[in-house]
Amino acid sequence: MFPKPPPPAPRQTWLWQAPYLAIGVFALAMLFVTGLLQWRELDTARSALEGDMHWAERTLEGRLHAHLDFLGELARDQEFRQLDYESFQVKASRYVREMPEIEAIIWVDTDGKVEWVAPNESTASFVGDQLSGKRLAALQKALRTRHEVVSADYANPVGQPEHDIVIPVQRGSADVGAFIAMQSLDALLRAAMPAAFMTRYHLTVVDEANREVYRNSSVRPTERKISGSFVVDLPNNRLGLDIVAYRSGTAWLPYVPALLIVVLTLIATITLIQLRRHAQHRADTEEQLRAAYAFRQAMSNSLVTGMRAIDLEGRISFVNAAFCRMTGFAESELVGIKPPYPYWPPEEFDRLQHNIDTALAGKAPASGFEMRIMRKSGERFDVRLYFSPLIDASGEQIGWMASMNDITEPKRARVELERAHERFTTVIDGLDSAVHVADALTGEILFANRAFQNIYGFDAVGRDTALVTASCRPDPAALSHDPRDLAVDMLPCEIFDGELRHQLSGHWYHLHERAIRWVDGRTVRVQIAADITDRKHIEEVNLQQQKRLEQTSRLITMGEMASSLAHELNQPLSAIANYCAGCVKRMQAGNYRFDDLLAAMQKASEQAERAGKIIRRMRDMVKKGEPKRQPVSLAELVDEARAFADIEARRTGTQIVVELPENLPQILVDRIMIEQVLLNLIKNGIEAMHELPAERRILRVQARSQDARTVEVAIVDQGHGLADEDIERIFTPFYTTKPDGMGIGLPICRSIIEFHQGRLWAEARREGGSSFRFTVPVSGQDNMKDDDD
Repeated sequence: MFPKPPPPAPRQTWLWQAPYLAIGVFALAMLFVTGLLQWRELDTARSALEGDMHWAERTLEGRLHAHLDFLGELARDQEFRQLDYESFQVKASRYVREMPEIEAIIWVDTDGKVEWVAPNESTASFVGDQLSGKRLAALQKALRTRHEVVSADYANPVGQPEHDIVIPVQRGSADVGAFIAMQSLDALLRAAMPAAFMTRYHLTVVDEANREVYRNSSVRPTERKISGSFVVDLPNNRLGLDIVAYRSGTAWLPYVPALLIVVLTLIATITLIQLRRHAQHRADTEEQLRAAYAFRQAMSNSLVTGMRAIDLEGRISFVNAAFCRMTGFAESELVGIKPPYPYWPPEEFDRLQHNIDTALAGKAPASGFEMRIMRKSGERFDVRLYFSPLIDASGEQIGWMASMNDITEPKRARVELERAHERFTTVIDGLDSAVHVADALTGEILFANRAFQNIYGFDAVGRDTALVTASCRPDPAALSHDPRDLAVDMLPCEIFDGELRHQLSGHWYHLHERAIRWVDGRTVRVQIAADITDRKHIEEVNLQQQKRLEQTSRLITMGEMASSLAHELNQPLSAIANYCAGCVKRMQAGNYRFDDLLAAMQKASEQAERAGKIIRRMRDMVKKGEPKRQPVSLAELVDEARAFADIEARRTGTQIVVELPENLPQILVDRIMIEQVLLNLIKNGIEAMHELPAERRILRVQARSQDARTVEVAIVDQGHGLADEDIERIFTPFYTTKPDGMGIGLPICRSIIEFHQGRLWAEARREGGSSFRFTVPVSGQDNMKDDDD
């Protein structure tokens, strides 16, 4: 797919360090040679200084010894009286002229008084002068030691340092005087040392105490690298001469070679560093390019999208692995080929040629070309091809890059989704229920089926649901949750389920509304409204029919009990007649007591009240009226129902056992309806046991508090029981297990209990017989008492 890059060069670190080492060795060698040359030059200068010092020392000593010899010659002549004033003047004057450092030669007596002065024109001393100080002390020491003495240095009248060379003269054992040569140090140095020597060196004369006595220049050398000193030992005086050579060049000149070497070394090092950085940067760039190439090659080979590059004439210059996998052709079979390409189906040549011409002309659509191509095996498949310009590094277009995606499966999936959406829309539009989806925050209707549009208008989508459904919309207070405040983790969530009446059409709808997450992630409200107008009408008709059935059931029940009721009424009426007849006979006979008559009349009144109660119960039983629920004691209802049932129970020999707890709460029911349920269930239980022996005909009426809000009542018989398939079917209208039954009693009883939000069911007992149980609500006052307790 891509040409293979050259392998990375092995990294040899020592090659990078070798130039630095070479530069360092070269710099050190040059510095060493420069230092050696400077040391050699300094050593040469010091050797020259030593030679000059040796020459100067010999010169000074020679001149001083010459002075001593001349003065000694004068002293010998004076000792042997061979020297007079004139000869002294001739010899001394000639010698002074030859030796410029000698200012004058004088003859003094033992007391230091000047007697002769040569030459006569000298102003250094005059005849008659008296020596004093250092000069007199030197004279006295010379006379005392009888040896030549050089006085300490003193300043002459012009301030120049000089000293006296004293040669004592004796005749026999007596001192006669001394010859003194007045020697100037400045003149001595100038006369003894040539001008070049004085110019090249700075000379300083110091005494025995190392005090500076004289220097040949006021300019002091800035450095004393080339210097030396020597001592001239004079009789009774010691003079030292310090010699310092002046620098022949500038102060910084010796450092120039080293500085140049350092600068050149730095330049070479910096240049090498820059070259190394450049090489390192280039190596890093090559490594990055190699890594980028490897990454792009790996990315190209790992793409599921086919990539193909063509030049401006349509010739293929590059294909990736995905393109080869799609078409089934190898890279060598595709690169370099111009249209028509081998993966073009023959039947699609014209269309594909038009597409490639359009792309080469730069008019390819942004959405790409959808086309059908074939694999090497001949299999056809659908692809989408996108074109983009291929630009080189100089910014010029060199061709076109095309990306190809296999859309066979996505196209099939899209077609299936479109068909599924069409089926879904058809199903939703075919529903009788009105379905719509609205945004929970804005209220905008996002979807509505045909039934919803038929009710609220075909322009409902996009409008506010609060305005569109205002005529049939639940009160916000009736919603279990505010859909605008629901978090995502709470979805889906039911927010309303109830029945509402359309305020304009009068139709009844059952509304079921839920909050869900929509396809784009937002929270929406989905409402399904089912038209229940017909069901409501049927329920009203059924309710009226049920009331008539209840009335009929009561009349049938009373008809069945008519004979027993007549017998029951016969007893109190007969008793009343007997009590009244007895009272009349006693009153006619006049044999009576008032208390006896009163007791008889009271008994007759009780029997009359008993008969009236029986008649009133029957009248209430058959009286038609609206249900009225009120708090009632369950024990009272059981007693009243038992009063009716006792007639049938005594006739059949059945024993009714009532087992009610004393702490039962009052129940909230319509007493006539619940009496009818109790009476019907007790009557069924009595009839179920008519084939049993008399001692086993026991019917139990039980009750218990099921929870804080309901009471459970059970009528348990020991009859023939119920089959498993009859336990639920007996509550079906007009289904009965009795030979002469109508099948409406138990369905009516269940509807009455369900009207009271209770439940009625039957159970088969293992001991034999069956148990009918129902629940009724507890009175609210009792609930409040329980809560207060």
